[in-house]
Amino acid sequence: MKFAICCVLLFLSAVLASATIDSTLQMQLGNPSGAIVDTNNHDHYLIQRPVEALDYSDNLGEPVWASWDLTAGDVGSVPRSPNFFTDTNLPPNFYRVTDSDYDGDSTVGINRGHLCPSEDRTDTTNDNNMVFLMSNIMAQNDTNNSGVWGTFEGYCRSQLSSNEMLIICGPSGFGTNRIPSGKAVIADYVWKIAVFVPTNSGTALSRITATNRVVALKIPNNATATNAWQHYVTSAAQIEVDTGFTFFTALPPTIAAALRAKVDGQTNPPPVILTFSPTSGAAGTNVVITGTNFSAATAVTFNGAPAVYTVNSSNQITATVPANAGSGFISVTTPSGTAVSTNSFTVFSSGGGMVYSGVLAGWDVSGIPTGMAGNAANFGVSPLPPTTNGLNLGVVGLTRGSGVGQSGSGAARGWGGTGFTSVTAANAISANQFVSFSLAVSNGYKVSYTTINRLDFRRSASGPTNGVLQFQVGNGAFTDITTLVYTNTSNGSTNVPVDLTVYPTLQNVGANTNVTFRIANYNGASGGTWYVWDNASSTALDLSVQGTVTQVLTVTSNPGFQSFSFAGGNPSLTITGAVAMSYTILASTNLSATNWTTLLTTNPGSLPFTFVDTNGLPLRFYRVQNP
Repeated sequence: MKFAICCVLLFLSAVLASATIDSTLQMQLGNPSGAIVDTNNHDHYLIQRPVEALDYSDNLGEPVWASWDLTAGDVGSVPRSPNFFTDTNLPPNFYRVTDSDYDGDSTVGINRGHLCPSEDRTDTTNDNNMVFLMSNIMAQNDTNNSGVWGTFEGYCRSQLSSNEMLIICGPSGFGTNRIPSGKAVIADYVWKIAVFVPTNSGTALSRITATNRVVALKIPNNATATNAWQHYVTSAAQIEVDTGFTFFTALPPTIAAALRAKVDGQTNPPPVILTFSPTSGAAGTNVVITGTNFSAATAVTFNGAPAVYTVNSSNQITATVPANAGSGFISVTTPSGTAVSTNSFTVFSSGGGMVYSGVLAGWDVSGIPTGMAGNAANFGVSPLPPTTNGLNLGVVGLTRGSGVGQSGSGAARGWGGTGFTSVTAANAISANQFVSFSLAVSNGYKVSYTTINRLDFRRSASGPTNGVLQFQVGNGAFTDITTLVYTNTSNGSTNVPVDLTVYPTLQNVGANTNVTFRIANYNGASGGTWYVWDNASSTALDLSVQGTVTQVLTVTSNPGFQSFSFAGGNPSLTITGAVAMSYTILASTNLSATNWTTLLTTNPGSLPFTFVDTNGLPLRFYRVQNP
């Protein structure tokens, strides 16, 4: 088998080396990031193939976009390639992601996600093999990939009887979250833009006008993406804000502008947030939000907290940070949709404080399989979203490892699987015979894990008798917490609470750092079952982890101006810095003057503070400093 794969790799390399590639065919809409063929450019390396063009990021381990032309002639009867291939055509100073680098990806709910899909290149075996190169793969949530993403791919192919499709897609929102091997980043979103070009003579580019249909999608790259694709429709302009790219550069400017603003199915375009200022502040701070299509705004939020706001114009809103806001994204809602800022607004105060204490994530499996129709053997979806989710936390799970089976019929009121056949915990982990869930706290917060206070289980007579509970912080090694003993095979039982406060690495975990809990079960027969179990048909959580989420104090040690406005015609200055320090505000009528006049020296008890200059001079320059 290894010999066959090697032959295919060599054959693919020969095909790519000998093919005459039309640089415009797969990039007819333009090069949105300015990617180039430069082996020193590890962020935007241009790849051009007969089947697609890509901007590949060596630093992310995946492309940031792929572009291709799709016609009826590209869809045939060639079967899907059974293998993924390392792209040996990448520069030798790049890391070449392998298929095995994605081993264990299912433990975090991730698939090898095609950008240009297999079904768009079924005309020849060569073309299909080329989209199975790992340089065409992104780390994609399995619910997203097999659900809404695949549905829209099929919709595009269904339009080929009367349209040629120009498509570009990619991931966006790159934090520190990576696949278990660490070789590729798991992005926050996946996006796609499809331009529908009615079939006719000439190039597709020559047939594009301002009236062409455009569908742009922005889909969360997590298990919440369960709606129809129409739920995620946005504009190409919003995706430009998210990515920093410029789309449709090959088109005349007036046509490009019209296509960027289009939102499929909507007459009135949705709002788009471009910038906001300042980027941080305490409750009560006025924030100026700039963008487009704000006139009919019905709500503004800071990390989900509703804010008081004024619509200054269709391009500007002034909003006040609400008292209960935490650090996070700003959103503007109109009847046409909701715009979410690309960057977070940081909320700070003169001190940190407890934000939330209680269940961080919990599952009540009493509804399985009732609410999970269509799943294999009714063992429950994987990953299964939590029933209870703590504030300012993202949760993924419960997730079955790839070695956990679903043969036979699953029991009602349980989530689990079969095949926990290993004789030791180490063997179970090697065989991916485990279940897991993971949590990460939002920007501006830290989280401490105190207890796993509930784990109700049930096993069959031939199910696993033991398990080991572990945790992992970030991409670090897994640490054993305790050995689990599964004694009851009929009505289920409960493991005693597990103290997590004894693990320093689980305390005060910073923002966007995944903490994964894993249960590896062993000593079972092939058909034996194990479940997280709804013990006694109760409405209580059957698996839960408790802890605290605390707001992080963010202060600036150096003084500065947070905002500037006018109050009753007088200059109003809002000052930031650190508490327990003195500040002097000075003014001059000449920026280059040496005779600055002191207006105020103060030691404020809290920050930010506002100073209103009532002197009334016609022109002033201001500065703030520590004495």
